[in-house]
Amino acid sequence: MRNIFLIFITVIITVVCVKNPQSVQLNFLGATQIALWKLLLAFFIAGIAFISLLKIEKKKQQVYEQEDLDESGEENNDRKSQLSDEDREFLS
Repeated sequence: MRNIFLIFITVIITVVCVKNPQSVQLNFLGATQIALWKLLLAFFIAGIAFISLLKIEKKKQQVYEQEDLDESGEENNDRKSQLSDEDREFLS
């Protein structure tokens, strides 16, 4: 499913870039001429980079939360050692 989505996005980006070959004037830190397809492609890549950074940060947060859960899991193991075999089997 993910591969189909990536192929679909690639086709759309290619079509947009091919259909927009004209030059536009960009007034950012000075006036310059740039091809519209290059500008669109640059913003698309910048968006991908931004989303990737957000995902990396979210993964780091999940790792920290998992470490906290692991520490509390050790406390649960201490409690499980006090249980009978039937109770441990039921909880597993």
